[in-house]
This record gives sequence, C-alpha cells and structure tokens, in this order.
Amino acid sequence: MAEQLTHDPATEVVGDGGSASGTARTRFRRFAPWLALGLLLVLVVVLGFFGRSGQDGTALSPVNPAPAGAMALAEVLSDRGVDVVQAESLEAAEASVTEGTTLLLHDPDSWLSADQLGQLSGIADRLVLVEPTTIMLSELAPTIRQAGLIPAAEADVALPAACQVTDATAAGAITAGGFAYRGDLICFPPTSAQGGPPSGSYAATAAQDVVALGNGAILSNESIDREGNAALALRTLGATPVLVWYQPTPADLAPTDALVDPLNLLPGWVNPVMLWLLATALLAVLWRGRRLGPLVAEPLPVVVRAAETAEGRARLYQDSSSLDRAAANLRAATLLRLALRLRLPATSSVTEVVDAAARHSDRSPADLDKLLRTDAPATDAHLVRWSQDLDSLEKEIDAR
Repeated sequence: MAEQLTHDPATEVVGDGGSASGTARTRFRRFAPWLALGLLLVLVVVLGFFGRSGQDGTALSPVNPAPAGAMALAEVLSDRGVDVVQAESLEAAEASVTEGTTLLLHDPDSWLSADQLGQLSGIADRLVLVEPTTIMLSELAPTIRQAGLIPAAEADVALPAACQVTDATAAGAITAGGFAYRGDLICFPPTSAQGGPPSGSYAATAAQDVVALGNGAILSNESIDREGNAALALRTLGATPVLVWYQPTPADLAPTDALVDPLNLLPGWVNPVMLWLLATALLAVLWRGRRLGPLVAEPLPVVVRAAETAEGRARLYQDSSSLDRAAANLRAATLLRLALRLRLPATSSVTEVVDAAARHSDRSPADLDKLLRTDAPATDAHLVRWSQDLDSLEKEIDAR
C-alpha cells in the first residue's frame, strides 16, 4: 500500500506540462505581429525626427535647395563677398539694415500691413521688391504701378532688356512670366505690350534705389541659369556689401486691440443655410411628433382569466346602468355563434341568421326575430331573462 502512495517527483506534471522557454516562444509568436508593427512605428518616428534636414521649404528662401528655393543665388552672392542675412521677422530685418545694405522683400501673401511696410521705407540703400502688390508699391514706391500679368503664352519666350539700365543691359534677356509694372525706368517689356502704355518685368525709380522684379522665378534654383537671369539677379542684389533677405511670415501679423467677432469670419451663405436647416428640423419634429409610431407588445405582469374579464366588464355595465350596451354585446355574440353553428358566413345579416335558426328549431321566425333583433331589456331582471332565452336558443340549435 505504501508503494502505491509513493510517487516520483521527477515524473510530476505541473501546469500544462510545457517548459518556461516553450511557453515564452508560444507567447512571442502570438504577439510577434504587434511587436513588429510597434517597432516599425517607432522606427518611422525616429527617422522622421532625425532625418529632417532643418532647411526652409519656402519658395525663394536663401536656404532652400529645392527647385523653387534660391539657395544657389545666395551662395554665389556669398562667394562674391556679399553678406547674405536672412531676417526671420520685421524687427530682425530693421535691425539687420546698416549702411551699404540692400533689402530684399518678398511678401506674396501680404502678411505685412501698410503701417509695417511704412517702417521699411528708406531704411536701406536699395530696396528690391519681388512681385510687389499694390499696397507694397503705394507705401514703398509710389512711382511704380502694377500693369497686369505677363501672358502665359510668353512664358517660354525670352524678354530682351530694351532699356538703358546698366543691370538690365548686362543681362541681355530674362525668362518671361509673373507681373508687369510701370515706373520711371522700365526694362524687359512683354511683346504683348507693344502699342500700349510702356510696362516691363523690371521697373525702378529714377534713382534706382527701389527696384520691382515682376518675375520672382528668375531667382529660383531651377531658373537662375536660364537666359540672363543670373546676371540680373547678381547685379541687382549684389550692388552693396550686405543683403538682408526678408520674407514675412504669419508671425509678422500686426496685433490688434479690437475683438474679432467669430461670426464675421463665416461665409455669407452660412446664415441662410442655418435658417433653412432649423426650419427643416422643426418640420421634421412636427411630422414625427404627430405619429404614434408602431405598437410594442409587452408581456403582462399577470394573467387574467377570460371569466374574470367578462365579470369585470359586466360589473362596469351594471354600475353605469348600461343595459343597452350590455344587451348589444350579448346579441352580437349570440348572432356570431349561431352563424358559426349554422355554417353561415360571419358577415351574414340578422335576417339570414333568423331564417336559418327557424329551420333548425321549433320556434317561429317571428319569435326568433323578436328575440334576436327587436327585444330590448329595460330592467336588470328583464336582461337576465333575455340572456337566458338566448342561451336556451343556442343549446336548442346545438341539440339539433
């Protein structure tokens, strides 16, 4: 008996019988896809964080090496001894301007207000406006005006200088595109302007202290080596020892003390649409509110026997002295049962039931007509006797 109760610990099975390493491998295979997905996500985030070049992607930025950037022009100017300073804000641009400075301003999104533009007027020895707007010209160069767009059909056609400005004649010709301007000095007129008021892609004041370049693309990396773009850009921007390259950003927006009404920021069609939606919602509420909806069947908390229901209804009729109502219910129920027993349709008239009952009983049609149609109990006792007569008639028909 003792030998039967003794067991070898080496053969004892614990848990599922598997080793710890086997259990770990099983769980690893189960969660391997999720672990791989998590590692891939972490790798993408790390590469995105450390793989950023930190370079500005703004068009015509002096540190942007992309085709739309102007890094090539800035590096060539630096190699020629020009100190190219990229200003990050209006305050930085004003602080960077010293004696012998050219200020390049490129603000295609019009972030600067008229007052802010006025702060830049006359602070530099030379001001180069790239694709300036009407507000920029009115504040910084009143003698230069916009003259429209240069047609896209001329984009692949070189525009000759056709003027006596030294920088323009040294370039010879530039690529077409952008805007045309009118001013004291006009160069590179578009061919479509022949016969009209003189205009050109290059305009300057009489002293050449303010220059408007209508086609900023000639400064870009992808176009600087075409035609005479490089010559015009280098001579225009490299005329002084220092070049401040300023491109305003949303951070330069002028602060305002006036409270902004959020409703004024919405398009004009929002209010009519909101009123229409409100009216539609009210109509939908009225439409759905007058509908009772589908019936919902719910189980009763108790089961009431039919006899109790009939007795309760009878007591209600008795309490309210509704003899005519009680008699009408008894007559209708008797006619329906007689019709079924006599194999007549449930829609049969009283006359048809009376005639059939007369043929299957010993009573005359006149007696049956009085009993089933015209008799109207006036007292409780009369109602009881009349109901007993109806019951006797049904039993008599059943006996046949």
